[in-house]
Amino acid sequence: MVQTWKFPREWTVEELAGSRAHSEELFRQERKEEGPRAFEGVYREVEPRVREVLQATDDLRSLNGQIFIYDSSIWRALRYFCAPPVSEEDLWTLVGQKFTTVPAALADDTANVISEVLDPVRFPWVGEERPPTYSERESAVMATTALWSLELLRTRRRGTASKRQEAEVAAILEQIGYSLDGKRGDIDVLDVLDRASYSRERKVAGAKCDVPIRLKDGRLLAVECKVSNGPKNSWKRLIRECGGKSETWRQKFGTQVITVAVLAGSFDLSCLVNAQKTDGLWIFWQHDLAAMAEFIQSIEG
Repeated sequence: MVQTWKFPREWTVEELAGSRAHSEELFRQERKEEGPRAFEGVYREVEPRVREVLQATDDLRSLNGQIFIYDSSIWRALRYFCAPPVSEEDLWTLVGQKFTTVPAALADDTANVISEVLDPVRFPWVGEERPPTYSERESAVMATTALWSLELLRTRRRGTASKRQEAEVAAILEQIGYSLDGKRGDIDVLDVLDRASYSRERKVAGAKCDVPIRLKDGRLLAVECKVSNGPKNSWKRLIRECGGKSETWRQKFGTQVITVAVLAGSFDLSCLVNAQKTDGLWIFWQHDLAAMAEFIQSIEG
């Protein structure tokens, strides 16, 4: 007997457009409500640290390896004093080694690398080898705090939104009788995960999956939670990230895996259509997880 598999619905363009509009409106309202207050909160959190860095380095004029011995986390803050801000990965590449705290052997090299890319616009006194004026220092504090706060807020938003999506997916699964498998090991064989169970943030065939679900018929429903803040960003989130993982999982498990994207925020309509037609992705929305629950419940062992 030939096995006939059930799959989620493929939405029409009209259905995608309607869901997209609703998701975007929810996203817009959330941002309006939290925007200024959230930024102000992060700004007040960051500003004291910016002042600490300036005080510890004599306004960046005494930036040497010793500073990393006295303050092991200061290197993370100093990245935002550079022009442009330097990512952790870029700094590791420039120094020549990955680290969480600066090794003593690399302290001077790290200080030299950061010194070479300090922002001359915010900190003109460094290149001129003089102390800053009061107004220069205050302007630098404000600019650096705003820059750092913006990046930190964006990072937290992405993380918080994704965690909220994962939690809502997990809650739906619990409601329909699926149980959490708390193991953290890689899923390279489907039977590692019991049927009618799910995990959180677990590697599947070497690629992290937000919520891997073992359906009652034995297939794996690989759920990726994605929030996009605009049409352009949606191509990266959905096509590049989800589509790339989907291909990896198909190569490993073939028809035994279904890759699902649970979406929230603003997505380009053509991106959604493309995801369904050419990237092998199935789409559900955070605001309508009942549709995903209905599909999962329709699968029998």
